[in-house]
Amino acid sequence: MEAGAAPRAALEKARAASEDRIDEAILRQTLYGVMRPEETTAEQAKAMVEAATRRVERVRARLEQMKPLVEAGIMARMELTPVLEELDFRQKTLALAESRANFLRELGEMAQREMIEETEQPADEAEKPAMERFDGRTPFSPATLKQVILAFEKHFAKPMPISAMGETAFHKSMGFDHRGRLDVALNPDSAEGVWLKQYLEREGISHYAFRSAVSGKASGAHFHIGPPSLRLRVAD
Repeated sequence: MEAGAAPRAALEKARAASEDRIDEAILRQTLYGVMRPEETTAEQAKAMVEAATRRVERVRARLEQMKPLVEAGIMARMELTPVLEELDFRQKTLALAESRANFLRELGEMAQREMIEETEQPADEAEKPAMERFDGRTPFSPATLKQVILAFEKHFAKPMPISAMGETAFHKSMGFDHRGRLDVALNPDSAEGVWLKQYLEREGISHYAFRSAVSGKASGAHFHIGPPSLRLRVAD
């Protein structure tokens, strides 16, 4: 081995391990952390996918370095097994990160479309109330929320654009206890919004349908699924 090659290789290995830990920390914060979709920025989603991609590339590079040694009989073939398993795990993580980033992008695009729909709505639609309330008879529970989400995803073959699941900092700032409730980023007059409204009424599920911002209640068009959010007590 060329003089100095071993120290350089050791230094490169240590550098790669350090960078890998940094990328793993990014994934713990964004992909595996407690951040909700509405709390994840486009920059964070991009960093998440890039970190997952780099972790895949590092293991692929390690595998390519090992293959000639295995073929030459210097290294046992079974030593490739844990590396192949790690590569498979990281590829699945990358696929999950890409799926999450695509979902977040779709949420943003949907919000933009709804803003355009609101500004371009016909005169007859402009006369519709900003908020509609429906008090259903179906007992409300977490199972009810799951039922609604699955029904939407089955009908449209894509994730429901959930903007808030349960309590959020935004709802707390408005003085509302949003626990056990679900907000969906859909305009009630969009095709998906019309379907969701009809489904909730047919199933007897309580909800609010907001077409625009309502002072003290909503910041924009969306569905609030569940009973009304209670006002937080001062002690909360």
